[in-house]
Amino acid sequence: MDHLNQTLFLWINATDPSAFSLTLGAFLANVLVYVFPLYVVLNWLRTDTAGRDALVQAVLTAVVAMFLSWLVGKLWFHPRPFVVGIGHQYLPHAPTASFPSNHLSFIWALCAGLWAHGAQRRAAWVLGLLGLAVAWARIYMGIHWPLDMAGALLNAIIAALLCLPLRRQVVPGLRALIELPYRWIFAWPIRKGWFRA
Repeated sequence: MDHLNQTLFLWINATDPSAFSLTLGAFLANVLVYVFPLYVVLNWLRTDTAGRDALVQAVLTAVVAMFLSWLVGKLWFHPRPFVVGIGHQYLPHAPTASFPSNHLSFIWALCAGLWAHGAQRRAAWVLGLLGLAVAWARIYMGIHWPLDMAGALLNAIIAALLCLPLRRQVVPGLRALIELPYRWIFAWPIRKGWFRA
């Protein structure tokens, strides 16, 4: 498995990249990640109750996935490629555990939560494909192994399954709790019809 991981990494990792490739890789690896929480916030302002339930489900799933990712990193430390001197590193990064990828655990857990709830399945697929670009870039830039991404996907699926029983009782209650301060803070734009109540 390690041989396959190293082979795939060396195949994807940049060897003689242009300035444009490095800029694109850095953007996809570090900046594109912000699209996902931004989607949650902006979509909350415009979607209906079912859509908001799906967003709450997604955030809960991401929280569980991040905890699982942290736990795996503590129980089994797997070094990053640059720590063991394989490939080329083009982004600065602390020598923390590589498996599973925290970025992709977060991204794909959000997608898995959206998909599991059902109200935003199309968005889950689109965001999941954007996650593939982030996964590729983090390998291309030399800070992750390919199997770190597979681990992140598995982590997201496990987190989604753990959170699935919460969607009927806990998620609607949390959504209603969040809507109380939301409606107070954004009362004026809601009255104007810019945001949904």
